[in-house]
Amino acid sequence: MLRELMILFAILAAGVAAGIFSARLAADVPMLSGAVQAGAWKAWPDAGVADAMPYARLRYLEDAALPPSPVDRLELLAETDDEGRSLTTDCSYILSGRMLPVRYWILAVHVPEASHTAASSLQAADAIHEPDSRLVIRVSRRPQPGNWLRLPENGRVRLVLNLFGVSPLEREKILKTEPFSIRREKCS
Repeated sequence: MLRELMILFAILAAGVAAGIFSARLAADVPMLSGAVQAGAWKAWPDAGVADAMPYARLRYLEDAALPPSPVDRLELLAETDDEGRSLTTDCSYILSGRMLPVRYWILAVHVPEASHTAASSLQAADAIHEPDSRLVIRVSRRPQPGNWLRLPENGRVRLVLNLFGVSPLEREKILKTEPFSIRREKCS
């Protein structure tokens, strides 16, 4: 009797583990989660609507966060550079590009395993534009000239770009445009 109960418990535990694992994999599949990708940046534009795909909401549930309102805000996330390598605090990066037509934006460095507080951030009002209106942002542990985002001491990081005042007419165009290229500069 005890042996049969242990076998039943093992089967149930394996089923729960397989379910969690498969849900996590499905959340990374764009077709199942509604993710849109432009370069290294991903967005889940419909995660905040009433009939959102369940796996689109899972990305926000994992972070214990509410999905952005589809009316006025768009959130883009980058966990890799343009060559597909994970963003880590061991390397320095250069982000460059032209800002998209939005009312306001905030770019922040987050540590996935830590709290929701950004390690550092840069907002539209504080950004220094190049003479040709491009933005160049350096991301590293050590201070850099111009626009700089500080990386924490160790671990993996993600870049989160929140765009505010996104007009419905511009939304689709923004989702097809890479906001910033992410180039690894050097690693320690």
